[in-house]
Amino acid sequence: MHFYCNCGNRISDTTDYLSYKGYIISDQDEFDFLDEIDRAIEQSGPSAEDKESAAMKVRRLWGDLTRTVYQCPECGTIYMDNDKNQLRGFTRGNENTEKNLLRSAKGDAWPGFIYGDWVDQKPEWREKGYIHASILQEMKIYEDWESLECDYMVLFQELKDKNLLRSGLLKKNGEWIHSWWRDQES
Repeated sequence: MHFYCNCGNRISDTTDYLSYKGYIISDQDEFDFLDEIDRAIEQSGPSAEDKESAAMKVRRLWGDLTRTVYQCPECGTIYMDNDKNQLRGFTRGNENTEKNLLRSAKGDAWPGFIYGDWVDQKPEWREKGYIHASILQEMKIYEDWESLECDYMVLFQELKDKNLLRSGLLKKNGEWIHSWWRDQES
């Protein structure tokens, strides 16, 4: 999904870990959600299926009780979905409006992602290759595989060494060339 801010900036929601997207839960719903977490912890059964069922119930409630929020990184306008799943805009007050209100509470220390993709047979609607990473302001576009692969591996290692990475994925013609998740590392 994407939409255009009133200032003309394109706001895209086609991946995870977006610094300009967040979720809000109403104060009226907060304790219902917290109570469900408590129940999931205290009352889930001993089997893996019981635990999975409890976890999925919490995730469904999260989806039901939260509203999606976007903040335009260009002008700071806030967009939030209403109870009918329609986006409504709230214009910024002035030029000093903070433009990263939905960013992680960890700020620059948030461990992000790097994703690279390459196709030899490029469709009209996309680039042959690109790297998208949480620390980049925009995707880096590539016309040759070797440069993309080299830049991906350098940036991957740099972010990993700084403990600023939760996942790294590199794909070429639909096949995974490299994949790494921090939680799965031994």
